[in-house]
Amino acid sequence: MKIIGSDETIEKIGFPRLRELSTFGALSDEVISNLMTNGVIKRYARGEYISRLDQVASEFEVVLEGRFAFYKHGEDCDVLTRFFCAGEQMGFDLMIGLISHNGIDVAVEESLLLDISSEQFYKLHVNFPADFGLLMINLSRELAREIAMLEDVIGEGTGW
Repeated sequence: MKIIGSDETIEKIGFPRLRELSTFGALSDEVISNLMTNGVIKRYARGEYISRLDQVASEFEVVLEGRFAFYKHGEDCDVLTRFFCAGEQMGFDLMIGLISHNGIDVAVEESLLLDISSEQFYKLHVNFPADFGLLMINLSRELAREIAMLEDVIGEGTGW
Protein backbone atom coordinates (compact mmCIF):
# COMPACT_ATOMS: atom_id res chain seq x y z
CA MET A 1 0.00 0.00 0.00
CA LYS A 2 1.24 3.45 -0.89
CA ILE A 3 -0.28 6.83 0.04
CA ILE A 4 -0.89 9.03 -3.02
CA GLY A 5 -1.35 12.81 -3.07
CA SER A 6 -4.75 14.30 -3.81
CA ASP A 7 -3.50 16.72 -6.50
CA GLU A 8 -1.81 13.87 -8.37
CA THR A 9 -4.94 11.72 -8.13
CA ILE A 10 -7.33 14.47 -9.24
CA GLU A 11 -5.05 15.30 -12.17
CA LYS A 12 -4.80 11.63 -13.17
CA ILE A 13 -8.50 10.76 -12.86
CA GLY A 14 -10.04 14.18 -13.54
CA PHE A 15 -13.23 15.74 -12.20
CA PRO A 16 -15.43 14.49 -15.08
CA ARG A 17 -14.59 10.85 -14.18
CA LEU A 18 -14.78 11.49 -10.41
CA ARG A 19 -18.29 12.95 -10.85
CA GLU A 20 -19.32 9.71 -12.62
CA LEU A 21 -18.48 7.62 -9.54
CA SER A 22 -21.76 6.69 -7.84
CA THR A 23 -20.67 7.87 -4.38
CA PHE A 24 -19.74 11.29 -5.78
CA GLY A 25 -22.73 11.65 -8.14
CA ALA A 26 -24.10 15.25 -8.25
CA LEU A 27 -21.46 16.55 -5.81
CA SER A 28 -19.72 19.81 -6.66
CA ASP A 29 -16.07 19.78 -7.74
CA GLU A 30 -15.33 21.82 -4.60
CA VAL A 31 -16.70 19.08 -2.35
CA ILE A 32 -15.04 16.27 -4.30
CA SER A 33 -11.77 18.19 -4.00
CA ASN A 34 -12.39 18.67 -0.27
CA LEU A 35 -13.01 14.93 0.21
CA MET A 36 -9.88 14.02 -1.73
CA THR A 37 -7.68 16.64 -0.01
CA ASN A 38 -8.83 15.88 3.53
CA GLY A 39 -9.09 12.14 3.07
CA VAL A 40 -6.26 9.65 2.58
CA ILE A 41 -5.77 8.17 -0.89
CA LYS A 42 -4.11 4.77 -0.94
CA ARG A 43 -2.90 2.69 -3.88
CA TYR A 44 -3.09 -1.08 -3.43
CA ALA A 45 -1.31 -3.59 -5.65
CA ARG A 46 -3.17 -6.70 -6.74
CA GLY A 47 -3.35 -9.11 -3.79
CA GLU A 48 -2.72 -6.53 -1.07
CA TYR A 49 -5.35 -6.58 1.62
CA ILE A 50 -6.89 -4.59 4.45
CA SER A 51 -7.47 -6.56 7.64
CA ARG A 52 -8.97 -4.77 10.64
CA LEU A 53 -10.91 -7.59 12.24
CA ASP A 54 -12.73 -6.60 15.43
CA GLN A 55 -11.74 -2.90 15.17
CA VAL A 56 -14.73 -0.57 15.40
CA ALA A 57 -15.03 1.24 12.07
CA SER A 58 -14.15 4.92 12.33
CA GLU A 59 -13.98 5.51 8.60
CA PHE A 60 -15.21 4.26 5.27
CA GLU A 61 -13.58 4.03 1.86
CA VAL A 62 -14.58 4.94 -1.67
CA VAL A 63 -13.09 2.85 -4.48
CA LEU A 64 -11.70 5.41 -6.93
CA GLU A 65 -10.22 2.88 -9.35
CA GLY A 66 -9.98 -0.89 -9.44
CA ARG A 67 -11.86 -3.55 -7.54
CA PHE A 68 -11.81 -5.18 -4.11
CA ALA A 69 -13.11 -8.57 -2.99
CA PHE A 70 -14.66 -8.74 0.48
CA TYR A 71 -14.16 -11.92 2.49
CA LYS A 72 -16.51 -12.20 5.48
CA HIS A 73 -14.78 -13.73 8.47
CA GLY A 74 -16.36 -16.95 9.70
CA GLU A 75 -15.59 -19.45 12.43
CA ASP A 76 -13.57 -21.80 10.27
CA CYS A 77 -12.86 -19.80 7.12
CA ASP A 78 -13.31 -16.53 5.30
CA VAL A 79 -15.98 -16.48 2.58
CA LEU A 80 -16.05 -14.24 -0.49
CA THR A 81 -19.36 -12.40 -0.28
CA ARG A 82 -19.03 -9.55 -2.77
CA PHE A 83 -16.91 -7.26 -4.90
CA PHE A 84 -16.58 -3.48 -4.54
CA CYS A 85 -16.00 -1.67 -7.83
CA ALA A 86 -15.00 1.87 -8.77
CA GLY A 87 -17.44 4.39 -7.30
CA GLU A 88 -18.71 2.14 -4.54
CA GLN A 89 -18.15 2.61 -0.82
CA MET A 90 -16.70 0.07 1.58
CA GLY A 91 -17.56 0.15 5.26
CA PHE A 92 -20.06 3.01 5.44
CA ASP A 93 -22.60 0.69 7.08
CA LEU A 94 -20.01 -0.31 9.70
CA MET A 95 -19.05 3.29 10.47
CA ILE A 96 -22.65 4.52 10.78
CA GLY A 97 -23.67 1.43 12.77
CA LEU A 98 -20.61 1.61 15.07
CA ILE A 99 -19.91 -1.99 14.06
CA SER A 100 -16.55 -3.74 14.21
CA HIS A 101 -14.87 -4.77 10.98
CA ASN A 102 -15.80 -8.35 10.21
CA GLY A 103 -13.81 -9.32 7.15
CA ILE A 104 -10.87 -8.71 4.86
CA ASP A 105 -10.79 -6.55 1.72
CA VAL A 106 -8.42 -7.80 -1.00
CA ALA A 107 -7.40 -5.80 -4.08
CA VAL A 108 -8.39 -7.88 -7.12
CA GLU A 109 -6.33 -5.55 -9.32
CA GLU A 110 -4.29 -2.40 -8.77
CA SER A 111 -6.74 -0.10 -7.00
CA LEU A 112 -7.11 3.34 -5.46
CA LEU A 113 -9.10 3.90 -2.28
CA LEU A 114 -10.12 7.15 -0.61
CA ASP A 115 -10.39 6.83 3.19
CA ILE A 116 -12.95 9.20 4.72
CA SER A 117 -12.84 9.38 8.52
CA SER A 118 -15.91 9.91 10.67
CA GLU A 119 -14.44 13.29 11.70
CA GLN A 120 -14.05 14.33 8.05
CA PHE A 121 -17.59 13.11 7.36
CA TYR A 122 -18.91 15.29 10.19
CA LYS A 123 -16.94 18.34 8.98
CA LEU A 124 -18.41 17.87 5.52
CA HIS A 125 -21.87 18.01 7.12
CA VAL A 126 -21.02 21.29 8.88
CA ASN A 127 -19.20 23.01 6.00
CA PHE A 128 -21.18 21.77 2.97
CA PRO A 129 -24.69 20.83 4.17
CA ALA A 130 -26.32 20.73 0.71
CA ASP A 131 -23.62 18.49 -0.77
CA PHE A 132 -23.62 16.40 2.40
CA GLY A 133 -27.32 15.71 1.77
CA LEU A 134 -26.52 14.58 -1.78
CA LEU A 135 -23.72 12.35 -0.48
CA MET A 136 -26.12 10.79 2.03
CA ILE A 137 -28.60 10.07 -0.78
CA ASN A 138 -25.82 8.43 -2.83
CA LEU A 139 -24.65 6.33 0.11
CA SER A 140 -28.22 5.38 1.08
CA ARG A 141 -28.97 4.35 -2.50
CA GLU A 142 -25.97 2.04 -2.49
CA LEU A 143 -26.98 0.54 0.86
CA ALA A 144 -30.51 -0.04 -0.50
CA ARG A 145 -29.04 -1.88 -3.49
CA GLU A 146 -26.93 -4.02 -1.15
CA ILE A 147 -30.03 -4.92 0.87
CA ALA A 148 -31.89 -5.86 -2.33
CA MET A 149 -28.97 -8.10 -3.38
CA LEU A 150 -28.99 -9.76 0.03
CA GLU A 151 -32.73 -10.38 -0.18
CA ASP A 152 -32.24 -12.02 -3.58
CA VAL A 153 -29.47 -14.25 -2.28
CA ILE A 154 -31.53 -15.27 0.76
CA GLY A 155 -34.60 -15.86 -1.38
CA GLU A 156 -32.74 -17.94 -3.94
CA GLY A 157 -31.05 -19.88 -1.11
CA THR A 158 -34.45 -20.84 0.28
CA GLY A 159 -35.67 -21.96 -3.13
CA TRP A 160 -38.23 -19.34 -4.10
